[in-house]
Amino acid sequence: MTQARNRALPSDTSDMAIFACVVNFGSFARAAEEHNLTPSAVSRIISRLELRLGARLLQRSTRKLSLTEAGTIYHARALQILADVAEAEAEVAAANLQPRGTLKLSVPVVFGRLHVAPLIGRLMRQFPELAVELTLTDRFVDLIEEGIDLALRIGALPDSRLIARRLCTNRRILVASPDYLARAGIPVRPADLTRHSCLIFTALTRPRDWRLVGPEGTTSVSVTGRLIANNGDALLEAALESLGICPTATFVAVDLLMRGELVRVLPEHEFEPTAVHAVYPSARQLSTKVRSAVDLLVKTFADPPPWDRLPVSAPPPPVRR
Repeated sequence: MTQARNRALPSDTSDMAIFACVVNFGSFARAAEEHNLTPSAVSRIISRLELRLGARLLQRSTRKLSLTEAGTIYHARALQILADVAEAEAEVAAANLQPRGTLKLSVPVVFGRLHVAPLIGRLMRQFPELAVELTLTDRFVDLIEEGIDLALRIGALPDSRLIARRLCTNRRILVASPDYLARAGIPVRPADLTRHSCLIFTALTRPRDWRLVGPEGTTSVSVTGRLIANNGDALLEAALESLGICPTATFVAVDLLMRGELVRVLPEHEFEPTAVHAVYPSARQLSTKVRSAVDLLVKTFADPPPWDRLPVSAPPPPVRR
């Protein structure tokens, strides 16, 4: 019963290596020296291996060791297995030096389209053996369940199983078209927003209660509007059509602000900032492909990120007390 159970267990590659060393040198003593063991320890390992296999591998005599028929078969397979293991370890070691394989990356749609997609070519040119599988989605992705290597998250981080690396601040402002402001008037204080058509973004924690931080501190304003949407791009299109005042992130609006198609409303006031994070399943044995991507993201988006270095979206100057 014990022997049958032992036969079901796979051999340890260290036992194989010692067996192959004994055959190579034709000596227990020489194999013991190579593996920093005693000859008796090597003999016990070979005996244990034979017991596990249920076959004699070596013919022992006072003058030499020779392989049995079973030993010859096992020795040939053991050498191949040891070579395969060595090759696999070499490949893993090389991968730890040079990123390779496929990086599965998940990012929010708008941020990914505007700011991550342009980095992919740079990443792939820098690491020719790296492939990227990029998923643009606003759906909450379970990295562990779906096998995602790396994701970007904007705002709260509810999943405590993940490791998070902060990339930059996510600033959110108010914008409108020049035509809308010419027709409806320019708000000069947060309370003026109650008299305006506001575009309601349901992804905000409190879509109709805008909490703005300005020189007077935090002000809460209840707003109303005829258009409600769960997509920021749709609301920006509505703002461009002069339908109202729109809450948006600076990383989205900067190009429209630069071209003058939209202008800032209440430029000394902003929503409470959140952050952009890179998240990944584990910090232990972090793969080189993930580390390389995170390093590039950190370098590119370090505060202030590129879109907040431009005058149209730069933070308001500090208030003098």
